[in-house]
Amino acid sequence: MRQQAARFFLFGPNIYRRGYSWPLLKCISHDQADYVMREIHEGVCGTHSGERTIVARILKASYNRLTVQSDCTKFVRKCLKCQEYDTLSHQKLENQHYTLSPWPFAKWGMDIIGPFNSGKGQCKFMLIWIDYFTKWIEVEPLTLITTRNIQNFVWKNIIFHFDIPHVIIIDNVQ
Repeated sequence: MRQQAARFFLFGPNIYRRGYSWPLLKCISHDQADYVMREIHEGVCGTHSGERTIVARILKASYNRLTVQSDCTKFVRKCLKCQEYDTLSHQKLENQHYTLSPWPFAKWGMDIIGPFNSGKGQCKFMLIWIDYFTKWIEVEPLTLITTRNIQNFVWKNIIFHFDIPHVIIIDNVQ
């Protein structure tokens, strides 16, 4: 008890704590700590930062509270905006699926993206083919998605240049 009491001293009406790497830290009550946390977290310059950042900013502002870590954790968990825009994913984890190719240009993946705003030549879509071994990309802008357009692209850009693919993956279906 004496060792802990040696870190604190009374100066006027306030209690201060000596820090190891901090200057004198003013001990604050629960209501004052709530106000300081609210100002740091969501005040004029508040960035809705996490509990570790709030604790560091409280110490930089020369305030101290014995339960500052748990108080900041509870405070951040109560903040509705922090809960709404939380970056943590709450989805169940799934094993990664590796798609390996035995040799270059044997396994291709195809995807169609769009519609975009009309570009040059009224092109709204993009047909993309990716080789799984080399990561080579073949891209063609399209105005319409038709079987004929896709066949022409495959013959002109894939088969004539790289030979007939062993596997074509469309929407993760071989």
